[in-house]
Amino acid sequence: MILQNPGAFYLLFGTLLILLLHFLRSRERRREVSSLFLWEGLPGDPQSKAARFRQHMDPLLLLQLGTLVALSFALTQPLLRIPQQSVSGLAIVIDGSASMRTQTDTGVSRYQEAIEEAVAALTRYPADNTVLIQFSEHPQLLAGPDESSKLAAILRNSSPTWYRDGTAEDLLTMLGSVGGARQFDRIIVLSDQPMIGLPPQAEVILLNEGENVGITGFSVRQNAPDAGISAFVEILNGTASYVDTQIHISDGENQTTLTLMLPPNTADQYVIPFPNSRGSVFTVTLDHPDALDADNRRHFSLDRPIDVRIFWIGDRNRYLMAALRASAPVTEVNDITLADLVIVNQTQVPSIEQGVVLLIQSGMDHVLTLGELREAGDIVASSPNHSILRSVDARDFRIRQIAEAQFEVPFETLLESNGYPVLAEVNDPPRRLFFFTADLMNTNLPVTVDFPILIRNLVHELVRIPAELSFQSPEVGDFISLQGRGVVRSLTNSRNQRIPYSEALLTFAPLEPGIYTLTTDRGAFALTVNIPASETVLKGTSQVISIHTETEESERLYALWPILLAIAVLLLLFEIYLHLGLSVPLRRST
Repeated sequence: MILQNPGAFYLLFGTLLILLLHFLRSRERRREVSSLFLWEGLPGDPQSKAARFRQHMDPLLLLQLGTLVALSFALTQPLLRIPQQSVSGLAIVIDGSASMRTQTDTGVSRYQEAIEEAVAALTRYPADNTVLIQFSEHPQLLAGPDESSKLAAILRNSSPTWYRDGTAEDLLTMLGSVGGARQFDRIIVLSDQPMIGLPPQAEVILLNEGENVGITGFSVRQNAPDAGISAFVEILNGTASYVDTQIHISDGENQTTLTLMLPPNTADQYVIPFPNSRGSVFTVTLDHPDALDADNRRHFSLDRPIDVRIFWIGDRNRYLMAALRASAPVTEVNDITLADLVIVNQTQVPSIEQGVVLLIQSGMDHVLTLGELREAGDIVASSPNHSILRSVDARDFRIRQIAEAQFEVPFETLLESNGYPVLAEVNDPPRRLFFFTADLMNTNLPVTVDFPILIRNLVHELVRIPAELSFQSPEVGDFISLQGRGVVRSLTNSRNQRIPYSEALLTFAPLEPGIYTLTTDRGAFALTVNIPASETVLKGTSQVISIHTETEESERLYALWPILLAIAVLLLLFEIYLHLGLSVPLRRST
C-alpha cells in the first residue's frame, strides 16, 4: 500500500482530545437522601471500577473515534497495489460479418457478445499500443493507438456489416497497415468461425451460439419462348431436428408456395415451376423464424427492364397511357425492337412478325383489312373465360361505331356486337395481335372501371423480351457492373434513396441486401443483392480457444480514499442519528 499524504496521520492526536472531553464530562447526579448510615461500613464492589469504565465507553464515543480514524486514513490518500498482466501491444479483432447478427440464447446478437468480450480484454490486458479492427471480407480499422482513451465507446458504437467472412491473409494484411503483427504481443480474435494461419500470439474466442435455417441459393430461369419461369432454391437446415416449413416465391403479382420437410444438418435443393409468372423481379421467403432472419429471404432479377416499354405508331392516346401507367411502370421507347408492347392507333401498318401488338381501329398487311363503319349495339363477350377479360364486365361498354374486319389469318373473337368482332386476337407465335375495331374516343371505355382492368390484363399477358441467362445474384461486397443497360440516369435502393456509383467504371458496391433500381434511357432495371450465402452456414458449438502467451506481470494502483471517506461520512451520520435518539426524554406513563 502506498500513502500519498502520510502527514494526515497527525489528525489521530485528535482522539486524545475526544477522550479527555468525554471523561471530564460528569455522568453522576446528586440526589438528596434522608440518611447515609445505611451505606456506612459497606465493603466496596470489586467490579465497580470496571463497571465505571464501561459506563464511560458509550456508543457515541466509539462512533466519534471511528469517524476520526476513517477520515485520517482517507486524507492520507492510500493506493493499493493490484497485480495484473500487461502487454506492450494489443490488437482486438472483432468479426463484423453478417453471421454475427445471429441471436444467441441470451437474446443478444453474437456481435454484442463479442463487444463485451472485447471490453473485458481491454481491462485484462492494458497496453500502450492498442488497435481495434472490425474484420470481414472488407476489414476496417475502428481505432488506432492514438485513440486509447475511448476504445470501449468506439466498440459499443460499432455495428456488424453485411459482408462475408474474411480470411487469415486478409487479417495479416490489415495488421500490416498498422505496423505488422509482430508488434502486438497479443492478438484477440472474436469470431463465429475458426481461422487457420493466424500468428502464434493470437487468441481466438469463438462465439457461435444460435441455430439457423436459411436460404443459401436462389436463381430463376426464364422458360422462353413460353410464359413462366423455373426457380432453383437451396435451403440449409443447420439444426439437429427436422423442420416443417414453407417457401413462397413471388414475382410481385403472383405467388407460388411449396411445403417442405427439411432433414437435420443438411442442405436440400429444389426446382419449382412457376408457369404463370411474367415478372422480372422474384423473391423467395422461408417461413421459419430463427436466430438469423436475414437469410430467410433472397432476391433474383432477370436481366431485362422491370417497366413495360411501349412503342407508339399513330396518334398517342392519353387515356390509354393513363390505364397503362396504372397497371405497371411504363417507358416509351423509340426503337420497336426494344418494345414489350406496340400500340397502333388508327393507321395501317406492315405486318409485325413478333411481339405483342394492340391495334386500335387499325389494319395490318396480310392480317386484317378494315371495312366500312357501322353502328354498334350491345357488347357481348364471345370468350368470357379468356384471360384478357378476367374480371371485366363488358355490358357496361358503350360503343358508337365499329369497323368491319376482314381477317386473312385465323383469329378468336373476344368481344362482339351484332355478330361483328369488337375485340379479337390473333395468336400466331412468336406474335400476339389484339384488334379493337372501334375508335377509343367514340366509346365510354376511358371513363369506365373495366377499361383499366382490361388494360391490366393485357399487360400481364405480355411475353417479355427474353432475358440473358444468369444463374447467380450478386451478394453484399461484390462490385456490380452497370454497363450494357443504356445511359445511366440514377441508382436507388429499396427506400428510394440515391446510391453513389463510379461514373468512370460504371460499378457500385452495395452495403446491404435488397432490390436496387437502375434507371437508364432504355428503361428501369432491377439489381438484386443478397446476404452472402456463406454466412448462413453455422460452425460447431460455442467454445473458447485460448492460446496462452507469455505476458509481463505489472501492478495497477487502486485508490482507497473514496471508500474510507464514504465510511467516515456514514459513521458521522449514524452518530448524529444516535445522539438525537438518546437525547429525547422518555415520558412516564401515569
